[in-house]
Amino acid sequence: MPDDEPPSAGRAGLPGERLLVEAIEAELRAAGLDPDLTDDCGRPPGPTALVTTDALVEGRHFDFERDTPEQVGAQAAVANLSDLAASGGAAGWAVWDLTLPARWDLARFRGVVRGFARACAAHGCAIIGGNLTRTEGPGVISVTVGGPLAGARPFTRSGARPGDLIYVTGDLGDAALGYLEPDPEARARRHRWRPHLAEARALAEWGRVSAAMDISDGLAIDLDRMMRASGAAADLMAACIPTSAHYAARRGRDRRVALTGGEDYVLLFCADPGHDPPDAAGAICVGHVRPPGGPRLRLDGEALRPEGHDHFAPAEGR
Repeated sequence: MPDDEPPSAGRAGLPGERLLVEAIEAELRAAGLDPDLTDDCGRPPGPTALVTTDALVEGRHFDFERDTPEQVGAQAAVANLSDLAASGGAAGWAVWDLTLPARWDLARFRGVVRGFARACAAHGCAIIGGNLTRTEGPGVISVTVGGPLAGARPFTRSGARPGDLIYVTGDLGDAALGYLEPDPEARARRHRWRPHLAEARALAEWGRVSAAMDISDGLAIDLDRMMRASGAAADLMAACIPTSAHYAARRGRDRRVALTGGEDYVLLFCADPGHDPPDAAGAICVGHVRPPGGPRLRLDGEALRPEGHDHFAPAEGR
């Protein structure tokens, strides 16, 4: 953490930096973590084979009119830990940077820290350091996480081969419904997301995954990325794409939101058809890989556009 600054800096309803760091330490300890925030560098608690980083931007990824501070903090952890799972990793450590706007107050700040700390603690991820800074723009939560491999080798996007089956490890679409239909029920279900680290460990120990990633921007666009990396194409079956009872009550058999909504944080992976994935992976087969040629993606035999969340497209409610 950076050096202290006087309490007079809290013109946004936030106290000085020393008190903010004390608030961080208190929330981390309350979550069952044992932080050491006294030095400029953190010390990872074990070997690190994988590292990833991600950021949430206020107004783009979260909105305090619909998300609680705790939910925002938890998502910052889940999004990054999900990337570790996508590469066949296990949780190890996290560092983060909080860029604080003038309009935030101490209660909001502590809520974000609390949500982040609890999510990390729930998945065995140590928080070993971070940074605080101020901005006149939107709030930004930047996180870097690292950890060991869960198995003998990492998962990559580039190994899918024709004949492989395509699987996901959970229901799709509830997170997107929380944006499109932001009533209390839909919004609450949106925040049931979690990193599929246990599923990743089961698949890593199984050892037969040919390609994998997590679904953060939508099944269609993320599968297109995997097929591009693998030099292959894919056929999906709409009836096999898993959705919750909540989704079915809202959208029936329409799978468009489940295909394109994003922020599901389940795993998408491919494996040869000769061996069933372990039960602990919760895998549902949604299609198969085919040789390149024609549309890269097909849904029930028809060309499927790789639509989903594009961070550089014009903002439309996200």
